[in-house]
Amino acid sequence: MRVTIKSVAEAANVSRGTVDKVLNNRLGVSDEVRERVRNVAKELGYTVNLVGKALAFQKNPIKIGVIILDKKDELFNEIYKGIRLAHDEWKDSGIIIECCVMQKVDVNEQLKYIKELEQKNIRALALSPLDEEAITKELNRLAKKDIKIITFNTDVPGINKMCFIGQDLKKSGRVAGQLMGDLLPAGGEVAIITGPAKIKALRERKAGFEEIISAEYPAIKIVDTVELANVTSSYAEAIELFTAHPNLNGVFMTGRGIRGVGKAIGKLNKKNVKFICFDLLPETIQLIKDNTIDFTITQEPLMQGYLPIKILFEYFFLNKIPEKEYLYTKLEIKIRENI
Repeated sequence: MRVTIKSVAEAANVSRGTVDKVLNNRLGVSDEVRERVRNVAKELGYTVNLVGKALAFQKNPIKIGVIILDKKDELFNEIYKGIRLAHDEWKDSGIIIECCVMQKVDVNEQLKYIKELEQKNIRALALSPLDEEAITKELNRLAKKDIKIITFNTDVPGINKMCFIGQDLKKSGRVAGQLMGDLLPAGGEVAIITGPAKIKALRERKAGFEEIISAEYPAIKIVDTVELANVTSSYAEAIELFTAHPNLNGVFMTGRGIRGVGKAIGKLNKKNVKFICFDLLPETIQLIKDNTIDFTITQEPLMQGYLPIKILFEYFFLNKIPEKEYLYTKLEIKIRENI
């Protein structure tokens, strides 16, 4: 005989509404009662009625909000492909994706989309949050309303979230530092080109790089750090950087604007400068092939889009909670011979 919510409620001496809250990971139940209900459900062999749940979700779909950080960033095109892949896989189970794409990296714009999605009655939100107090407060306000938060690609501290999905960012910066050290065994001058400080991922990569250079490669001197105002300014700012530091031996780039830096290297005939960056976008591949970029470090952007939707589907549909708070995507070093 099939175990039902009613039988679990009777055995646990609680109401069916309480069992429903526990099995669907909703608020309003004490930790003690939650644990008792789960133990009873496990002992009785309760399993989710998948067909019934699918029918219920089709009548009352689960809306998942997604905010893509930067329309101009090709990396987020790959992330969006992952989101669409996951949606196509589970759309027949009653999952609706409400996706917003930011036109620029701007706090007010991200706040606007968060509020717009909330008004659409989303049950969960996946995004790459900007590291600003206003964003943290807004996301924690949603979490108190039992809207589940997943961060991907970049994270911020102090958010009540289900998990983060993306690269181990500090580690990736340390890997880049070791690669630069191996490329410049005699030492030399190196510059860092990064992006907006409000993106924590870029700060962590920079910190990891600086950490390993300082600790293990004292002959390498970081002579400058350039914070790009936007991707389109990378060429001009790279020209200015090379002009200010004519003896520059290496460039470490934490984010976007790679095409402009590569163009500047070609224009000034600086092919001897060691260049390390991230991701395997078309512009990066071309610059690796023509020996402008020495190494690029990948982070599986497709999975950063796919996994948040998969995890949220499993949470709402199968009552499955992520095993870890930080789910790191694969980190791979790419050179000309393995792209």
